[in-house]
Amino acid sequence: MSKTFKLRAQAAELANAGGNLLLEAERLSCSLIIGEHGRRKAGVGDHFWQYRPFENGVDSPRLIDHRRSAQQDQYFVRQLEWKTPQALHVWIDQSASMRFASKFNTSKNNRAAILVLAIAIAAEKAGERVGLCGGALAPSRGRKQILQLAEQLNLEMDADYTSTSPEEFSTNASALIASDFLSKSTNVERVLSIASNRGVKGVLLQVLDPLECSFPFQGRTIFQSVLGSVEHGTLQAANLKSDYLKRLADRQQTLRELADMARWDFLVDDGSFAPMITLSKIYQSLSKGHIG
Repeated sequence: MSKTFKLRAQAAELANAGGNLLLEAERLSCSLIIGEHGRRKAGVGDHFWQYRPFENGVDSPRLIDHRRSAQQDQYFVRQLEWKTPQALHVWIDQSASMRFASKFNTSKNNRAAILVLAIAIAAEKAGERVGLCGGALAPSRGRKQILQLAEQLNLEMDADYTSTSPEEFSTNASALIASDFLSKSTNVERVLSIASNRGVKGVLLQVLDPLECSFPFQGRTIFQSVLGSVEHGTLQAANLKSDYLKRLADRQQTLRELADMARWDFLVDDGSFAPMITLSKIYQSLSKGHIG
């Protein structure tokens, strides 16, 4: 195969699997500083992780590292890194609501897909298996898996608001769930309950348009969902601003409380800052000691 033909084949492969979505996500993931293994935890493995004080009644005396213990007046044991491959489940709300974009801004679904795919690429490079919540794409590794994931994340739903929610997780995996969470049809409480029962920790990422956060409307305005299934008209839009912003704040507080109870993190990306800032926050949340 000639070099030119190979480049064309690779370009076609990228175009078929999310096109610009994949290219942007790979660029973003390359900018993310990845540690040796962001989700390390103690266990039976081959690689030394750290020393910790010996716990009488918990640790076997044969685990004591006498050379390290001789340096201080207490016993220490060598803690090894757990070598069981980790799994990251991702899910994006693909309803028409996520396709909304105000003037000069990127659509919510595009921003969500780039962030989710970028973190998946970073996780795969760190040695983890990545996949979709549910049976559509089981967690796996490799370039082919990333291409299939990009293809799935690029799909769109022909409905204003989603009627589905992620309900299948691998035991002790981690997860990233992205939506605008403006519709309660995505039963977050049920999702987090299922995840907690399987030992899954993760991040709820609310993706909003800047206009949805500021509500700059005044005078006669017609509010309509992307596909037109919901519509509301008013002569004084400014009068709705206070109540709208309060309902949005209340919704975010509820999501934050549900996430806290499940030992998840709740993050908001409103498009007002660089994607790398949100990506770094997601990575830091997923890399905590109690996750993964």
